[in-house]
Amino acid sequence: MKRIFIQCLSSLLSGMIKYETPKVVTVHNPSIGLLRRGLQLAVVLYVGLYQLWYAQGYQEFADVESSVTTKVKGYSKSSLGSVPMPPHLHALYERVWDEADYVV
Repeated sequence: MKRIFIQCLSSLLSGMIKYETPKVVTVHNPSIGLLRRGLQLAVVLYVGLYQLWYAQGYQEFADVESSVTTKVKGYSKSSLGSVPMPPHLHALYERVWDEADYVV
């Protein structure tokens, strides 16, 4: 019985710590290597020099492209509790809110 328990525990731990990796292949071709590094350098130079430095893309703002609308059903009651506030403002915040009051 003890032997079966040890074998089960051993296989469980072995399955938990075992992993597989994809095979890595190294290609020794100077033209492909230079092409790869050239493309990487072009991307880095485009982003670094043109977009960030020349065009100052980090300072550019975009217009609003979408909006979100939600539909609210029901009502709620707001209460300030013991918050000190002048009486004329107290009536503005402690009241019942319906769907039309939720519009921002």
